[in-house]
Amino acid sequence: MIKTLRNHKLLIAYDGTPFAGWQIQGKKPTVQGHLEQVLARCWGHHVTLYGSGRTDAGVHAHGQVAHFRAEPKFRDFSSLQSALNFYLPREIRILQAKYAPETFHSRFSAKGKEYRYRIAQVPFLDPFEINRAWHVPRKLDIDAMEKAGQLFVGTHDFASFTSNPGYKRETTVRSIRSVRFQQQGTILAISFRGEGFLYRMVRNLVGALVKIGHGRITQQELKKILEAHSRSAAPNTAPACGLYLEKVFYTDRYV
Repeated sequence: MIKTLRNHKLLIAYDGTPFAGWQIQGKKPTVQGHLEQVLARCWGHHVTLYGSGRTDAGVHAHGQVAHFRAEPKFRDFSSLQSALNFYLPREIRILQAKYAPETFHSRFSAKGKEYRYRIAQVPFLDPFEINRAWHVPRKLDIDAMEKAGQLFVGTHDFASFTSNPGYKRETTVRSIRSVRFQQQGTILAISFRGEGFLYRMVRNLVGALVKIGHGRITQQELKKILEAHSRSAAPNTAPACGLYLEKVFYTDRYV
Protein backbone atom coordinates (compact mmCIF):
# COMPACT_ATOMS: atom_id res chain seq x y z
CA MET A 1 0.00 0.00 0.00
CA ILE A 2 1.40 3.35 -1.06
CA LYS A 3 1.31 5.90 1.76
CA THR A 4 0.32 9.47 0.97
CA LEU A 5 2.92 11.92 2.24
CA ARG A 6 1.95 15.40 3.40
CA ASN A 7 4.12 18.45 3.84
CA HIS A 8 4.16 19.41 7.53
CA LYS A 9 5.20 22.91 8.64
CA LEU A 10 6.43 23.70 12.16
CA LEU A 11 6.93 27.01 13.96
CA ILE A 12 9.63 26.49 16.59
CA ALA A 13 11.04 28.42 19.54
CA TYR A 14 14.17 27.43 21.39
CA ASP A 15 16.75 28.51 23.92
CA GLY A 16 20.00 27.91 22.08
CA THR A 17 22.22 27.86 25.20
CA PRO A 18 22.66 24.07 25.58
CA PHE A 19 22.92 23.33 21.85
CA ALA A 20 25.76 23.35 19.33
CA GLY A 21 23.47 25.19 16.94
CA TRP A 22 20.54 24.23 14.73
CA GLN A 23 22.19 21.86 12.27
CA ILE A 24 23.06 18.24 13.08
CA GLN A 25 26.80 17.93 13.89
CA GLY A 26 27.74 14.36 14.64
CA LYS A 27 27.03 13.48 18.27
CA LYS A 28 26.81 17.08 19.48
CA PRO A 29 23.40 18.17 20.84
CA THR A 30 21.60 20.27 18.22
CA VAL A 31 18.06 21.53 17.77
CA GLN A 32 17.57 19.71 14.47
CA GLY A 33 19.01 16.54 15.97
CA HIS A 34 16.56 16.53 18.89
CA LEU A 35 13.63 17.26 16.58
CA GLU A 36 14.50 14.46 14.17
CA GLN A 37 14.85 12.02 17.09
CA VAL A 38 11.37 12.93 18.31
CA LEU A 39 9.88 12.74 14.80
CA ALA A 40 11.37 9.25 14.41
CA ARG A 41 9.83 8.26 17.75
CA CYS A 42 6.41 9.52 16.70
CA TRP A 43 6.46 8.09 13.17
CA GLY A 44 8.44 4.93 13.78
CA HIS A 45 11.04 5.71 11.12
CA HIS A 46 13.54 8.41 10.26
CA VAL A 47 12.01 11.71 9.13
CA THR A 48 14.26 14.40 7.62
CA LEU A 49 13.58 17.91 8.89
CA TYR A 50 14.51 21.02 6.88
CA GLY A 51 14.96 24.36 8.63
CA SER A 52 14.68 27.88 7.24
CA GLY A 53 18.34 28.37 8.07
CA ARG A 54 21.07 27.59 10.56
CA THR A 55 21.58 29.27 13.90
CA ASP A 56 24.92 29.07 15.70
CA ALA A 57 25.68 27.61 19.10
CA GLY A 58 24.04 29.73 21.78
CA VAL A 59 21.72 31.59 19.39
CA HIS A 60 18.01 31.52 20.21
CA ALA A 61 14.81 31.53 18.16
CA HIS A 62 11.27 32.75 18.64
CA GLY A 63 10.22 32.00 15.07
CA GLN A 64 12.29 29.28 13.41
CA VAL A 65 10.37 27.51 10.64
CA ALA A 66 10.95 23.94 9.51
CA HIS A 67 9.16 21.38 7.36
CA PHE A 68 9.13 17.64 6.80
CA ARG A 69 7.25 15.21 4.59
CA ALA A 70 5.51 12.24 6.21
CA GLU A 71 2.22 10.37 6.14
CA PRO A 72 -0.57 11.89 8.29
CA LYS A 73 -0.22 10.39 11.76
CA PHE A 74 -2.30 12.37 14.22
CA ARG A 75 -6.01 13.15 14.33
CA ASP A 76 -5.32 16.90 14.51
CA PHE A 77 -2.44 19.33 14.77
CA SER A 78 -3.01 19.97 18.45
CA SER A 79 -2.28 16.27 19.08
CA LEU A 80 0.86 16.45 16.93
CA GLN A 81 2.06 19.57 18.74
CA SER A 82 1.41 17.98 22.15
CA ALA A 83 3.24 14.77 21.21
CA LEU A 84 6.31 16.58 19.92
CA ASN A 85 6.50 18.90 22.92
CA PHE A 86 6.06 15.96 25.32
CA TYR A 87 9.24 14.27 24.06
CA LEU A 88 11.33 17.35 23.27
CA PRO A 89 13.71 18.87 25.84
CA ARG A 90 12.17 21.85 27.62
CA GLU A 91 14.46 24.27 25.74
CA ILE A 92 12.66 23.47 22.46
CA ARG A 93 8.95 24.07 21.87
CA ILE A 94 6.67 23.66 18.86
CA LEU A 95 4.51 26.78 18.77
CA GLN A 96 2.44 25.72 15.77
CA ALA A 97 2.05 22.72 13.46
CA LYS A 98 0.06 22.56 10.23
CA TYR A 99 0.11 21.26 6.67
CA ALA A 100 1.83 23.35 4.01
CA PRO A 101 1.46 23.30 0.22
CA GLU A 102 3.52 20.60 -1.50
CA THR A 103 5.68 23.30 -3.08
CA PHE A 104 6.55 24.87 0.29
CA HIS A 105 10.17 24.68 1.44
CA SER A 106 11.08 26.30 4.74
CA ARG A 107 14.38 27.60 3.35
CA PHE A 108 13.89 28.13 -0.37
CA SER A 109 10.37 29.60 -0.07
CA ALA A 110 11.51 32.23 2.44
CA LYS A 111 11.47 35.85 1.26
CA GLY A 112 13.13 37.41 4.28
CA LYS A 113 14.02 37.13 7.96
CA GLU A 114 14.08 39.24 11.07
CA TYR A 115 16.82 38.87 13.66
CA ARG A 116 16.76 40.71 16.98
CA TYR A 117 19.75 41.40 19.18
CA ARG A 118 19.30 42.22 22.89
CA ILE A 119 21.81 44.30 24.85
CA ALA A 120 21.49 44.67 28.63
CA GLN A 121 22.39 48.24 29.61
CA VAL A 122 22.83 47.86 33.39
CA PRO A 123 25.80 47.97 35.79
CA PHE A 124 25.00 44.47 37.03
CA LEU A 125 23.29 41.85 34.91
CA ASP A 126 19.95 40.48 36.06
CA PRO A 127 20.56 36.73 36.59
CA PHE A 128 17.47 36.00 34.51
CA GLU A 129 19.20 37.66 31.55
CA ILE A 130 22.26 35.39 31.72
CA ASN A 131 22.66 33.77 28.28
CA ARG A 132 19.73 35.90 27.03
CA ALA A 133 21.43 39.24 26.35
CA TRP A 134 24.86 40.79 25.89
CA HIS A 135 25.81 42.61 29.08
CA VAL A 136 27.22 46.02 28.11
CA PRO A 137 27.36 48.05 31.35
CA ARG A 138 29.00 51.16 29.88
CA LYS A 139 26.50 53.72 28.57
CA LEU A 140 25.84 53.68 24.83
CA ASP A 141 25.09 56.63 22.55
CA ILE A 142 21.96 55.13 21.03
CA ASP A 143 21.29 58.12 18.75
CA ALA A 144 24.71 57.65 17.15
CA MET A 145 24.05 53.92 16.80
CA GLU A 146 20.69 54.52 15.12
CA LYS A 147 22.24 56.89 12.58
CA ALA A 148 25.07 54.47 11.89
CA GLY A 149 22.65 51.58 11.51
CA GLN A 150 21.11 53.26 8.48
CA LEU A 151 24.40 52.76 6.63
CA PHE A 152 23.52 49.07 6.44
CA VAL A 153 20.08 49.58 4.91
CA GLY A 154 19.99 48.74 1.22
CA THR A 155 22.01 46.36 -0.92
CA HIS A 156 25.70 46.15 -0.03
CA ASP A 157 28.65 43.81 -0.11
CA PHE A 158 28.86 42.76 3.55
CA ALA A 159 32.20 40.95 3.26
CA SER A 160 33.53 43.04 6.17
CA PHE A 161 30.75 41.74 8.39
CA THR A 162 30.78 38.02 7.79
CA SER A 163 32.95 35.24 9.17
CA ASN A 164 34.25 32.27 7.22
CA PRO A 165 31.47 29.64 7.17
CA GLY A 166 33.79 26.87 6.00
CA TYR A 167 32.28 26.60 2.54
CA LYS A 168 32.39 28.62 -0.68
CA ARG A 169 29.81 31.40 -1.14
CA GLU A 170 28.74 32.75 -4.49
CA THR A 171 28.45 36.30 -3.17
CA THR A 172 28.62 38.35 0.01
CA VAL A 173 26.12 40.89 -1.31
CA ARG A 174 22.94 41.08 0.77
CA SER A 175 19.96 43.44 1.12
CA ILE A 176 18.82 44.81 4.47
CA ARG A 177 15.41 46.45 4.49
CA SER A 178 15.46 47.96 7.98
CA VAL A 179 17.52 48.39 11.15
CA ARG A 180 15.37 49.38 14.11
CA PHE A 181 16.19 50.23 17.72
CA GLN A 182 13.81 49.83 20.65
CA GLN A 183 14.45 50.47 24.33
CA GLN A 184 12.62 47.89 26.45
CA GLY A 185 13.34 48.84 30.07
CA THR A 186 17.03 48.10 30.58
CA ILE A 187 17.23 46.17 27.30
CA LEU A 188 18.21 47.74 23.99
CA ALA A 189 16.78 45.63 21.18
CA ILE A 190 18.15 46.03 17.64
CA SER A 191 16.09 44.41 14.88
CA PHE A 192 17.40 43.63 11.41
CA ARG A 193 15.08 42.69 8.55
CA GLY A 194 16.48 41.53 5.26
CA GLU A 195 16.22 39.11 2.38
CA GLY A 196 19.05 36.99 3.75
CA PHE A 197 22.03 37.14 6.09
CA LEU A 198 25.59 35.85 5.91
CA TYR A 199 27.29 33.70 8.52
CA ARG A 200 27.54 35.69 11.79
CA MET A 201 26.59 38.84 9.88
CA VAL A 202 24.13 40.22 12.46
CA ARG A 203 26.52 39.63 15.36
CA ASN A 204 29.30 41.37 13.44
CA LEU A 205 27.06 44.34 12.64
CA VAL A 206 26.08 44.63 16.30
CA GLY A 207 29.72 44.47 17.36
CA ALA A 208 30.44 47.46 15.13
CA LEU A 209 27.39 49.41 16.31
CA VAL A 210 28.44 49.00 19.94
CA LYS A 211 31.83 50.47 19.01
CA ILE A 212 29.92 53.43 17.56
CA GLY A 213 27.88 53.67 20.76
CA HIS A 214 31.06 53.85 22.83
CA GLY A 215 32.65 56.44 20.56
CA ARG A 216 35.44 54.06 19.54
CA ILE A 217 34.75 54.53 15.82
CA THR A 218 32.91 57.21 13.88
CA GLN A 219 30.14 56.83 11.35
CA GLN A 220 32.57 57.77 8.59
CA GLU A 221 34.99 55.09 9.76
CA LEU A 222 32.15 52.56 9.80
CA LYS A 223 31.33 53.50 6.21
CA LYS A 224 34.97 52.85 5.23
CA ILE A 225 34.86 49.47 7.00
CA LEU A 226 31.75 48.52 5.01
CA GLU A 227 33.43 49.59 1.77
CA ALA A 228 36.68 47.75 2.61
CA HIS A 229 35.03 44.35 1.99
CA SER A 230 37.45 42.79 4.48
CA ARG A 231 36.58 41.09 7.78
CA SER A 232 39.94 42.12 9.23
CA ALA A 233 38.89 45.78 8.95
CA ALA A 234 35.85 45.38 11.22
CA PRO A 235 35.43 45.22 15.02
CA ASN A 236 34.95 42.01 16.99
CA THR A 237 31.84 39.82 16.85
CA ALA A 238 29.07 40.30 19.42
CA PRO A 239 28.40 37.19 21.56
CA ALA A 240 25.80 34.63 20.48
CA CYS A 241 23.69 34.89 23.64
CA GLY A 242 21.97 38.12 22.58
CA LEU A 243 20.82 36.97 19.14
CA TYR A 244 17.32 35.70 18.29
CA LEU A 245 15.77 34.54 15.04
CA GLU A 246 12.46 36.35 15.40
CA LYS A 247 10.55 35.69 12.19
CA VAL A 248 10.80 34.10 8.79
CA PHE A 249 8.74 35.79 6.08
CA TYR A 250 7.15 33.98 3.14
CA THR A 251 5.71 37.03 1.39
CA ASP A 252 7.51 40.15 0.15
CA ARG A 253 5.47 42.42 2.41
CA TYR A 254 7.50 42.38 5.60
CA VAL A 255 8.56 46.01 6.12
